[in-house]
Amino acid sequence: MIRKTVPAIANAGFESDRPEIIIPREVARNLGLSPKKLSVEATIEEYMGAGGKKFKAYTLKSNAKAWVVTEDREVGPIDVVLTVVYGERDVLLSDRAIDALNIVLLKPGAGIWKFADEPPEKTRESIKQSS
Repeated sequence: MIRKTVPAIANAGFESDRPEIIIPREVARNLGLSPKKLSVEATIEEYMGAGGKKFKAYTLKSNAKAWVVTEDREVGPIDVVLTVVYGERDVLLSDRAIDALNIVLLKPGAGIWKFADEPPEKTRESIKQSS
């Protein structure tokens, strides 16, 4: 099993009927998913982005495992569908993945969040991603 730690964006606007994570081509490559391997292990699906723009994505046929790793705890694993989107730069968690990982977005614009089982006064700050 290949396990990589990467920052992800909890995107509640990314609606899915299952826990799903979109990964960029570079992350897929780091997980050993070459374009040749994707052609065998994934199906090509059409997605609709913001503003109604359609794009193609490679959705893996088998589930992957995902965790949230913070400085003081690890939540998971959960089963997720991995979808590779060429041209995407960020790892994106779908609404269902956010729920399955027990994440509560308190102030998304400020990057403030917590786990659902934490006390009301507990908050966490998102890590800063390099551009």
